[in-house]
Amino acid sequence: MELQTHENGNMEGTQKDANSQVPSPMETPPRGLATPEEAVNADGDQQPAKSRFTSHQIATIVGTILAALTNMMAYSVITVFYPIEAKKRGISQTVIGMVFSVFSLSYSIGSPLIGKMIPIIGARFAFLAGSFITGGCNILFGFIIDMPTIATFTGFSFAIRILEGLGSAAVLTASAAIVASVCPDDVGKAVSLVETTVGFSFAIGPAVGGLLYHVAGFRIPFFVLGGLVLSTVVVNYFLMPNQGKEAEESGSVRRVLSIPAVWVALFANFVGFAATASLEPTLAIFLDELNFSVMAISLLFVSLGLGYGLFAVIWGVIADAKKCTRILIVVGASGSGGLFLLLGLPQILHLPVTGALPGVTIPIAAATFSMLATPTFVDMLRSSEWYGIPSGLGLTAVISGLWNSSAALGSLAGPLLGGVITEYYGFGYSIMTIACTSFAVLIITCLFGIWEFRCGKGKREPREAFSSEDNSNDQEMRLLSSK
Repeated sequence: MELQTHENGNMEGTQKDANSQVPSPMETPPRGLATPEEAVNADGDQQPAKSRFTSHQIATIVGTILAALTNMMAYSVITVFYPIEAKKRGISQTVIGMVFSVFSLSYSIGSPLIGKMIPIIGARFAFLAGSFITGGCNILFGFIIDMPTIATFTGFSFAIRILEGLGSAAVLTASAAIVASVCPDDVGKAVSLVETTVGFSFAIGPAVGGLLYHVAGFRIPFFVLGGLVLSTVVVNYFLMPNQGKEAEESGSVRRVLSIPAVWVALFANFVGFAATASLEPTLAIFLDELNFSVMAISLLFVSLGLGYGLFAVIWGVIADAKKCTRILIVVGASGSGGLFLLLGLPQILHLPVTGALPGVTIPIAAATFSMLATPTFVDMLRSSEWYGIPSGLGLTAVISGLWNSSAALGSLAGPLLGGVITEYYGFGYSIMTIACTSFAVLIITCLFGIWEFRCGKGKREPREAFSSEDNSNDQEMRLLSSK
């Protein structure tokens, strides 16, 4: 029976050659039902790897960076002076905090909904419409100073911030979906550039707003920032490629959320943003007790935003090049947990704390927090493709919406929990809570990785993009997955 005909031998050799090209389960999975990672042209020659962004990709990234910069500056411009004006009108600190939080609530609800709609309405339309809404709302916010009563001042503050949150959700959800779709081989790098811009915006937005408020009063910061946002709409109308112009099938949120790895990544992203945001209402008071000047406190907050943004690019490049998203998440969780354990434990034990401790730990923690953000987006995308969801704008839009939603929920929960814990138990316990949640990410990610290797990716081939219920042949499935 071992004897084979010459023809059968050739067929067997051909089959072995074909099978040798199938990636092992431990390799990075292909997109949809695509063949291995090395693209092959029609003549069978391997195509050279792209080492640089194309002009189309550069135009897309520049457009998203412009929008992210102006939109997030417009969001953060009220940080310095709005609480002062609101307090003058007799509005309580709780209500002022709710005005800030309602933006994140609106953002978190709107992001997955917009991500679901992007393949239908078009990513470019969602991107431009979101910027238009954000810019218009920011200009309108400048007029609330003319409201005659506390009720109207408060009501319009809430209403405008809710609409502004929806506009920003459309911009950033569409931005991440567009750059991930346009740069499929450099997702981490492209998304991290947008994240760097967001971090930079959070750092300079309050400074610009405070300067304009000091020079020209309440209205001018909103008029200037709103005008900048609207100007990017005009620029991006000509600059932004027609990505997502044609309607596509919307991605399945339920199918993406059925993947366990997605929940692990969302939890890590939530913790990273919650930990960063929890410092906003508490860190300044703690630093003031350590005799930090206002300028020193401002510089430390700037280092937090810039450190997050700059290191996000580094982790994005590493995630793309080394395919090590889980390792980055684990290192980020252990690093942030250790740093905040070092910062919070002395206060609980009533040990002396000097200004050098937060001055060193906070900037380094910003780098570790970014490890919990950019790699999670890439990991969600790869895990979804591994489990057979075809790549494309539908998938990237859904993942972008979920990712932005978890980030917004973290930004909402962080200040609320941080403020409550600090008020009732002290800043040390608030910092220790951050450390514990970071260690929780570490433990969950490690345990899930072990389970996934033994019961998931490490033991079985990737699922096909369409279930066996379709009863369609390979050629039909490849045709459908390439749409």
